[in-house]
Amino acid sequence: MTSVSSHIHAGRPAEAGVGAGMGHTQPSIQLELCNGPDSTRRLRVELDRIASACDLTDGARFDLKLAATEALTNALKGASDQHSVHVLITGRAGAVDVEITDRGHFRPPVRPEQSALDAEGGRGIPLMLALVDEVEFSSFHDGTRVRMSKRVPRSGEGGPPAF
Repeated sequence: MTSVSSHIHAGRPAEAGVGAGMGHTQPSIQLELCNGPDSTRRLRVELDRIASACDLTDGARFDLKLAATEALTNALKGASDQHSVHVLITGRAGAVDVEITDRGHFRPPVRPEQSALDAEGGRGIPLMLALVDEVEFSSFHDGTRVRMSKRVPRSGEGGPPAF
């Protein structure tokens, strides 16, 4: 994976002082997932375990699991039957990072003849962008990688809007 052919990055600036080097053990797990119902379940269980250890709120854990499930679903669509999808989940002080890598090729959906509401798919990327604090899509000559990060909401974040 040496050449990047396309790269999209969206997110909020990272908070200073959060991350490695603070004396905390960083829980992490690597998974190789194949196309099957157990893959999604395993991803969600491992995400929940690490996110709980990193003190993510119930809402933040739900958002992260949903966003990562969307990324995994896209990766499994792009992966052939002979290839698995590589997942790396890393916890850090107050945040969880997820990296999903496949051997497929990222192609943003283009459906000019259909409205977004009529389309069968195409909502996963906007959903990821809305649910996590940072998301990055990288397309390489031999695959695609999605990285995302979810932090513990600061005071006043993550609740219903005030009226």
